[in-house]
Amino acid sequence: MKHQSQTRVSHPGGVTRVALTCPLVLASASPRRADLLERAGYRFSVIASPVSEPARRPSSVPLRLWPACVAGIKAQAVAAKLKSHTLVIGADTIVTLGGQIINKARNRHHAREILLRLSGREHQILTGLALLSDGHCRFATAVSICRMKKLSRTWLNAYLDSGLWRGKAGAYGIQDDLANGAGGKDPIIRLLHGEWSNVVGLPMNLLAQEMALMKQDIQHKDAKL
Repeated sequence: MKHQSQTRVSHPGGVTRVALTCPLVLASASPRRADLLERAGYRFSVIASPVSEPARRPSSVPLRLWPACVAGIKAQAVAAKLKSHTLVIGADTIVTLGGQIINKARNRHHAREILLRLSGREHQILTGLALLSDGHCRFATAVSICRMKKLSRTWLNAYLDSGLWRGKAGAYGIQDDLANGAGGKDPIIRLLHGEWSNVVGLPMNLLAQEMALMKQDIQHKDAKL
């Protein structure tokens, strides 16, 4: 289906857009990822991957590689249904604390538990990317480090009541008004290192870099034919 923006997210800094000569497909139903792509100027379609995310990470797969592996599974399921000359992007975002994955909240009670675990602590956000096109593939992972303020009971209850925790790694969104604070002042979440858009769910600068390299790979192959 053609993309229609459902959620607006704002982000600082410019993002380089790669000119593409083939259709672009986002293999994700995340409105936040779609909005980041749209705001960067890309024309694309959204086809949500039909596969479920694996429940557990195999011990043989390093934690840093796991999001890219899941992104590849999602992208491949969509790419298998499409014609050639299409670039498919898969993405998967996880939050880690002390080397352990913090999964998405199952319900309000679970969201409270997650947010209390993150309260006052630094944690990592990893987004794995998978780009597939005509037998070519690229995998990459972006890492950002954030720190969550010590949460007050008032803020925690308000955020849980808002429902903004649903479907988000770590049960929060750095772009949410409640997390940003009034006018971006005194935010609950502070980005200490890495891309802001990575915390939202799609590292746009890393994506542009991988798109450019994918484009070179395809052009190099075509030149040999």
